Amino acid sequence: MSEGPGEFAERLRRFRERAALTQEELAERAGVTAKAISALERGERRRPYPHTVRALADALKLDDADRDALSAAARPSAAVAAEGPAVPLIGRERDREELVRLLGEHRLVTLTGPGGVGKTTLAVAVAGAGATVVELAPVAEARLVVPTLARALGVRQSGAALLDAVVAQLGSREHLVVLDNLEHVLDAAGDVAELLTKAPRLTVLATSRAPLRIRAEREYPLAPLPVPGSSHPDDVARSPAVQVFLDRARAAGREVALHGNAAELAQICRRLDGLPLALELAAAHARFLDPAALLQRLDQAVQSPRSRDLPERQRTMRATLDWSHDLLTSAEQLLLRRLSVFAGGFPLDAAEHLQPGAFAALGGLVEQSLVVAEDGRYRMLEPVRQYAAARLAEAGETAVVADRAADFFVDLAADVRPGLETAEQRASLDRLAAEHGNLAATFAHLIAARRHGDAALLAADTWMYWALRGNGLEGLGWVTRIPEDGLDDEECAARAVALAVLRYATGDIPGIVAPAATAAEAARAAGDDARLAEALELRASAALFLGDPQAAALAEEARQVARETGNPWIEAHTAQVEGRRLLRLGDLDGAAAALADAERLARKAGAPFTIATALNARATLARARGEDDVALELLLEVVDLAAAVRTTWNLAYALPDLGALAAERGQAELAAELFGAGAAAAAVTVAVPPDPELAGRWLNTARDEVGEEAFGRAWERGRHVLPADVPALAARISRGPSRRTSGTSGRTRS
Repeated sequence: MSEGPGEFAERLRRFRERAALTQEELAERAGVTAKAISALERGERRRPYPHTVRALADALKLDDADRDALSAAARPSAAVAAEGPAVPLIGRERDREELVRLLGEHRLVTLTGPGGVGKTTLAVAVAGAGATVVELAPVAEARLVVPTLARALGVRQSGAALLDAVVAQLGSREHLVVLDNLEHVLDAAGDVAELLTKAPRLTVLATSRAPLRIRAEREYPLAPLPVPGSSHPDDVARSPAVQVFLDRARAAGREVALHGNAAELAQICRRLDGLPLALELAAAHARFLDPAALLQRLDQAVQSPRSRDLPERQRTMRATLDWSHDLLTSAEQLLLRRLSVFAGGFPLDAAEHLQPGAFAALGGLVEQSLVVAEDGRYRMLEPVRQYAAARLAEAGETAVVADRAADFFVDLAADVRPGLETAEQRASLDRLAAEHGNLAATFAHLIAARRHGDAALLAADTWMYWALRGNGLEGLGWVTRIPEDGLDDEECAARAVALAVLRYATGDIPGIVAPAATAAEAARAAGDDARLAEALELRASAALFLGDPQAAALAEEARQVARETGNPWIEAHTAQVEGRRLLRLGDLDGAAAALADAERLARKAGAPFTIATALNARATLARARGEDDVALELLLEVVDLAAAVRTTWNLAYALPDLGALAAERGQAELAAELFGAGAAAAAVTVAVPPDPELAGRWLNTARDEVGEEAFGRAWERGRHVLPADVPALAARISRGPSRRTSGTSGRTRS
């Protein structure tokens, strides 16, 4: 059963009708919007600020008795607070402390941030009792800000001298005024500046989606609440965003248990980007939806009003963002909806590709807290992006804008591709990693739009990113969705090379053969020698792993083509195939010569990954010769190079050997950590240790020496070591004698 409009709503309506005023006429007299009057009379806003009540009483020309009656009806408690429920200040302790400090140093502090981030709640909490809170959301024009402030302070004078009357009312006492929701009346900045000049003991805390941009101002951007870094229950429990969700769900009448729901709660908070209003709107549905069901209907939940005491503009995320959208220029509105096609952020040049001359409009969106600028890139909070995407769909522009965005990222990948084979490899991988979400969105759009040729070329230009950064399965998923039918020879070769490499990266060695052969045939037909060299090298690698006697001939052909095209990168990899082949045959001298050549070519190319693979092969040779100290030095450089490129591929090969080397030197606990780190690396990059039997023997030795429990703890520590931290871990391996090369039994304790 729904509640009635309430006593204040009824009294206001009766007084207005008695005065023979329409809602629009009363709004004009009181200096508020007609929408605000309508919301008050319907009971949608039940807690108007005292100054709003005084403005209405003045406009209605109420006598003292009626004025007191109207004020009493609007006073559910003695506290002056913002409209809406008294939401606990969770996760804002540091922000509160910083604001208090800033207010002690600056006379105007503007708390900025997107709609729903919790600016009003924090400002009112910081202001406390004794401050004057001035709600400006209902105020229609900037010229009415000073009159609204005057009413909040109890000043009844009007006319040209009103600002001076406000100054006189403030006198010489210290006073804090909260100007809440200034974003739509920013032209009042001059009045605020004059007021601060004339009232030297006045301090103003403003909340706005954009700063005032006056000299006295100190801006404090308020970020959304931190979301869980993982789905581990401990991380989820510590997250302020989760704590707010659980608190609001409890207030809605449902105690949501963290146990068993951690993953869903983490996803909900990430999807809502930690926006307190979005969390509150979603949590209101927890009364009848468990977290898993709510996650499936999250977009509907934040658009379905369930809190009657929130202002109308905050009943849904759509309403909140409509308020912001209406304040934008037409160019800003256009850019806002176009930017929704980006996933996970975007660079400036991507925005300018969608809308030439977008720089000014983008600055406006950042100013209005609808786009976040961070580390040279830009992004929308997810609820804002979804809102903008809906606007884009309503404008009928989704397909056209998505096409333009796809063109940008196809070109970007082609531009970045050459650097992946050189000393620019780290920077090139980082560039693609920054666009991970956009690359996935581009693949999805190209495939849906049947632009299969462009998708194939994108796959060929980005396979090294997917493989080296541990995303091989995701990359393979995209490539397998690209149909081969209808591709020309160049596109067919591109798709087949990407398919072969990503099967290699995910451990499907037999699966390399067919696409590598297809790639070679198509590349020959297209006259594309660079792609032909790649295809032949992949075919040679597969032959080596599968024991195919064609490995030597394929590697030699690949090397010849690479040499003719001036590609030391492919030359280096084919030389490695030959070196590993000779090593398998027991020709250690021949292997040494081939692998030395591979290292020379790799260093000429400059790509850290290629150098590391050559050094990994040389370390295997050194181990075969019993030169463990040489192997250790080579592997230490491997892990340094892997850390530089941020790849797990080389680590998956190097770490089992490093673990064995540590165990051979009696460092059993360190060995366990290294073996654990190797297992974690192999989990995202499928690889087989050069000598799995030897690695396994020393792993068991380490377990025996420290005991199962200590070994397990060390293993778990190793599993959580980041690639960047592996060099420091490996550097702890002793340079002392090895039990393996000294002839001492591996079971002997040192």
